[in-house]
Amino acid sequence: MSKPAYYPALDGLRGVAALSVVVMHRHVWFGLEGWLAHGYLAVDFFFMLSGFVIANAYEGKLTGGMSAWDFIKARLIRLYPLLALGVTIGTAWRLLALKLDLAIFTPAETWAIFGRGLLLLPTLHGRFANTSAFPFDPPTWSLFFELAINLVYVAIFRFLSTGRLVGLTLACLVPLSLLAFKTGGLDAGDVAEDFWQGGVRVGFPFFAGVLLHRFRGLPGLERIRAPFWVQALVLLAVLNASGLGAARWAFDLFCAVVIFPALVIAGANTVSSARETQALKVMGDLSYPAYVLHYPIYVLMGSLADYWGIVDYTDGALWFALLTLGVILAVSQGATIWFDRPVRAWLTRVTQARRAPLPA
Repeated sequence: MSKPAYYPALDGLRGVAALSVVVMHRHVWFGLEGWLAHGYLAVDFFFMLSGFVIANAYEGKLTGGMSAWDFIKARLIRLYPLLALGVTIGTAWRLLALKLDLAIFTPAETWAIFGRGLLLLPTLHGRFANTSAFPFDPPTWSLFFELAINLVYVAIFRFLSTGRLVGLTLACLVPLSLLAFKTGGLDAGDVAEDFWQGGVRVGFPFFAGVLLHRFRGLPGLERIRAPFWVQALVLLAVLNASGLGAARWAFDLFCAVVIFPALVIAGANTVSSARETQALKVMGDLSYPAYVLHYPIYVLMGSLADYWGIVDYTDGALWFALLTLGVILAVSQGATIWFDRPVRAWLTRVTQARRAPLPA
């Protein structure tokens, strides 16, 4: 079985998208009000990248006999440790807030939401139903649907011929188009009351990513290429588009159907130098921890700064924004080296040991 290919430019694009989400969630702090108006499309780009990368990493293994359960374990081992850490950081702040009389959650609510977060169960009811489905680490909503679509993918994989995959991808485009038209765009699914819309949002980009991986060698597609910096600028231009008014829904769909597939293919076709590959790999390695850990760190540092009267966010607070961003990146790097990798290695050893046959 051949080793999956490595696409450094796709790692870099994932890093650009993740950093855009990080900045978007506190853009006022950075003095960037009005910027990243379409930053939410980074999630749709993530879903498409995920489909491409999952197909690259696992289609050969699944064809070669990898079981659905082994696939699911591999995905959980990859995603869960940092996800649990993000929920724990969010919960730690809420417990501290109880001591400081700053809490908006009761102790019972705090422990209940913590438990649900660890089990990857959304909070869809109660007095916080109009807020995030994962109150202590809101970006978890997209990881919920990432894992859900992975389950669907592996469940139907043996029936998923290329022709059926084309049909499934087009079928998923229909509800996505209706969602965009009805809501005025694709910014949906992260709030508890419309959580189900995340399921509509993930289908098309994920299966389109799988399809792009299968079609990547077709004649003509090799012409879709550009230097990485051009790809990054295109992605940033999309995420910063503004002033579209009633045309926003059409723009979002155009990005999902045309621009993002072109970026994925261009990234797959990019040949990087050794130095550039190293830098792009760093960006890719930091993308997931920064994405899953940034929000609880923002809440923790911002709330403490408010409590101690350190900073006023009314007109932006660039120095504090840059400080917090530095903390996010440092924590992300540290968590990757000293927590995520060791935990994933241990989980891999444990699961492989349980699979090993008994000695004769």
